[in-house]
Amino acid sequence: MSAAVTRAFVASALCVAQTGFADTLLPAVTVTGTREQTLLSETPTSVGVIDRSAIDFNRPSHPQHLLGQIPGVAIAVTNGEGHTTAIRQGFTTGPMYLFLEDGIPVRATGNFNHNALYELNLPSAGGVEVVRGISSALYGSDAIGGLVNVLSRTPRETAGADLSVEAGSFGWGRVLGGIDSGRRGPNALRADLNRTHTDGWRDSTAYDRQSLNLRWDHEYDSQTLVKTILGATHIDQQTGANSALPLGLYLNNPTVNLRSAAYREVDALRLSSAVEKDLGQGMQLSFTSYFRDNRMDLNGSYNFPTNARIEKTQVQSYGLMTKFRQNLNDKMRTRLIAGLDLDYSPSQRLEDKTTLLTDTVAGQTRYYSYALGQCIYDYDVTYKSAAPYLHLELSPTDALRFTAGLRYDYASMSMQNNLGQNATVNSFYQLPDTSVNFSRLSPKLGLTWAVN
Repeated sequence: MSAAVTRAFVASALCVAQTGFADTLLPAVTVTGTREQTLLSETPTSVGVIDRSAIDFNRPSHPQHLLGQIPGVAIAVTNGEGHTTAIRQGFTTGPMYLFLEDGIPVRATGNFNHNALYELNLPSAGGVEVVRGISSALYGSDAIGGLVNVLSRTPRETAGADLSVEAGSFGWGRVLGGIDSGRRGPNALRADLNRTHTDGWRDSTAYDRQSLNLRWDHEYDSQTLVKTILGATHIDQQTGANSALPLGLYLNNPTVNLRSAAYREVDALRLSSAVEKDLGQGMQLSFTSYFRDNRMDLNGSYNFPTNARIEKTQVQSYGLMTKFRQNLNDKMRTRLIAGLDLDYSPSQRLEDKTTLLTDTVAGQTRYYSYALGQCIYDYDVTYKSAAPYLHLELSPTDALRFTAGLRYDYASMSMQNNLGQNATVNSFYQLPDTSVNFSRLSPKLGLTWAVN
């Protein structure tokens, strides 16, 4: 048993000895289903909850190390913190999942990235909730196979700081740090930093990460709370780590990277401010405005050698999420939630054909660099969406909890081809400027029954 595990075990044993088991077995709660705290036992979806103590214990360096502990959830490693996800189904890179930070989607609809969890600072999170399967009416079409909601850390009432420094083989090093301002009148602030580096055990598979998270809680008055969150991540990664090797090289020189020209650079910025107002008589009103900026510069090894190209994307988002909750009947604990989600996300994509530069290793071709060629795609896409929803909960008996929801999604996308619809770039097909609209009405029903 390692020293860290021993310390955690002793601390847990002392906690149980001092407080007793009855005080430690508190009812589990979730905030993901209805965007506010609800008993997990009364949530008619399958939710896995990971709290801060589990994150401290695991010290995850990859989403797999944390989320894989939830039954029905598997995360596969690709490169660095890159991953594919399987929640109640096979691994996929398709847009089956919704990744959230404090209930706000990390990316705009139509700009799904199966690696999106690396844009979040998981080791510094306050907790993670995973919905297995289709979610409630409060979430849109991206939550087909499930959703992952990463929760920020709540600032502590007293000032303090924490620091973790790690070092290991193959150039591995990580610094995790956090600081709390403590409660200062109506304000409390928390800051977290993640600086990670590894050289990788294979040639040209280095990985660098810098993440900064800030959370500011402001109590405007006794009925109004404002929560502002800033998250910024930069990733610089050499991505040829999963390139295959012929048997001879695998047995005799497995550190060789035949696709060392591959790389991925990611910048993700998220800023949100949520205002919650208690109106009295069981009513609450909340507004969450947000801004996102997602950028990626990619030379994907999976495009080697026949379709090698540099892909550059940028997506900015401006959004507003509104929610009104009314408690209607104390005896039946009836609760009505109504809301409207708005999103405006202009994006750009640029692709340049490349010529790969090669040499040989043990008779095998190695792609070690590249030269830029002709621009093959250059287009802009503007995404707009509006989604009103209703959610009702009531308990006909103490043991029975009934929920019903209805959501209407309207989305439009317009594309402008900056190369011109009649342009011919080798064999790459150029689409004409176009616009498309989508709409769907989605009902949801749920029932929970407490057996005892």
